Amino acid sequence: MRKSLWTRLAVPLTLVSLILLGLHTLWDLDGLLVNLSASFLTIIVTVFYVDWVLRTHETGRWTRTDQRIAQRLEVFVNALVSALRVSLGFGPDIMDQSVVLSQDIAAGHKETLRIAEHVLSPAMQARVEQLDEASWKLLARQLQWIWTEAERLLDRFSYRLSPRQIELLLDIQTAAQYALTFYQTFPDIAGVPADRLPEGRTSPELLQEFGCETTAKQLRKLLDLARQLDDA
Repeated sequence: MRKSLWTRLAVPLTLVSLILLGLHTLWDLDGLLVNLSASFLTIIVTVFYVDWVLRTHETGRWTRTDQRIAQRLEVFVNALVSALRVSLGFGPDIMDQSVVLSQDIAAGHKETLRIAEHVLSPAMQARVEQLDEASWKLLARQLQWIWTEAERLLDRFSYRLSPRQIELLLDIQTAAQYALTFYQTFPDIAGVPADRLPEGRTSPELLQEFGCETTAKQLRKLLDLARQLDDA
């Protein structure tokens, strides 16, 4: 039974039923209080059964649609990981060749998640520090795509997504936006070689170091959120 039915109906009626049974021990009233108590319990059982029937029917109606929405989310997770893989300069050779050639979609998805956790995430900091100007632009485009695609999924399917899935998609958008902060704030020094860095009151090298660290942190968070979305 849904929580609202418990709090608004089942619990109050159960308490009333118990109170009536307690009063029956004090005043018999020819079984009137017992009958009233039984009536309240009957209401609870009836509502519980009707609610279960309606929810079962609704689930059956949406089963195939929910499966297809889940497939869209899985494709999004794969694309997110691949977008970061390309942006960080990893080639397709990091994928298990036997899995790729097997054309097994489930195995390919599992391999993508393995790459995210055991290859991309551990190397994130070092890879971000190696990005040149063109690579930062590519990363920015990929992060903007991730934000936009998450928004599209929310717009189209939020009525069938669970609260947890919606929460994770919103968190993915937030992490993507935070990962863009350094590049959007300092596009003139992101990936620029040391001999071409502009002079300023604040050390550009220090800004680069801080920017790479914060960007890498948010990219790792993106990969973790993608895994959580897959689990959800």
